[in-house]
Amino acid sequence: MGLLKKCGGCNAWSSRHRVPFREIFWEGCPFHRLSSRVTVSKGGNLFHAGDQISGAFSLSNGLVALERVSENGNLVIFKILQPGAFFPCSSLLRDGLHTTTARALTDITACFIPMDRLAAAIKDDPSVSAALIKLSAAEILENEDAIFRLCSVSLQDRVLDTLAMLAEELGDQDANGDLHLTLPMAWSDFSAMVGSGPEVISRLLRRLMNSGRISFTKRNITLHRPRENFRVGSADQAPYTFE
Repeated sequence: MGLLKKCGGCNAWSSRHRVPFREIFWEGCPFHRLSSRVTVSKGGNLFHAGDQISGAFSLSNGLVALERVSENGNLVIFKILQPGAFFPCSSLLRDGLHTTTARALTDITACFIPMDRLAAAIKDDPSVSAALIKLSAAEILENEDAIFRLCSVSLQDRVLDTLAMLAEELGDQDANGDLHLTLPMAWSDFSAMVGSGPEVISRLLRRLMNSGRISFTKRNITLHRPRENFRVGSADQAPYTFE
């Protein structure tokens, strides 16, 4: 982890993830004078499960996986954090240890606010704690939605929606509407992210390729536009099928 000498501002402020903050601090981020800018290379860790919580991170650029290894050694990715994420948010409201590991899936930049500075800010300005509570509530609702999708949405749709999300963040779209992506993680990590195993995902990807929904070589993926006027992942898109 490299520490930059001067914070250059937070590119995440306009992110939808910061709506609870903007509703209270409409002028701008209240932590810019309290934080230090950090950079982490792909594959590096911001913290590990079991580490003492020492502060909060504001993700400016890149993707971060929150993950944990089960007792039998299986990797479980709980969430992929996108620019704008402020974490670990709800954990800041208690004094304890990190329950997950934060791993950089890409090169990232972030701002780090030490716990002592954060505590002083909360003491000096009650609206800071109000903002953190609103952000924590939004985080809990987001986690509930993720659990609901894991239980109610088919694996096929979870795979396609997750690939579309990654493509919109890291890839590009061509004139035909196809999305192109170089997967920023190993397929085993992607499998953990969508709640499945590598062998199951491998078979599913082959079926999606045979049905014309995607094409891929190693980790270079193209999500083909299903039909005119519809976009991968849109709410009004016709259901994905293998036929």
